Amino acid sequence: MKVTVKQARILSDMTQGDASQVLGVHRHTYMKYEKNPGLMPLDKAFKFAEIVGMPFDDIFFGGDSTNRREEALTNAETPQNRE
Repeated sequence: MKVTVKQARILSDMTQGDASQVLGVHRHTYMKYEKNPGLMPLDKAFKFAEIVGMPFDDIFFGGDSTNRREEALTNAETPQNRE
């Protein structure tokens, strides 16, 4: 199960300020990444996974900060939904 960027940060006992400082971005920029992880550049996403001590693939970096979008895409690709 994937966790959101916010969940990963909280699980690693970091504040938004801590994460933004390590990533080298302004705190407001980091806040935008938490709301819309798809905006996070790939190099920052890999660095984020490293600083929170989680595998990159365990963190949801999609365009929506919830996993609902990923689930919707998966459901849309099932054979019964294709015509």
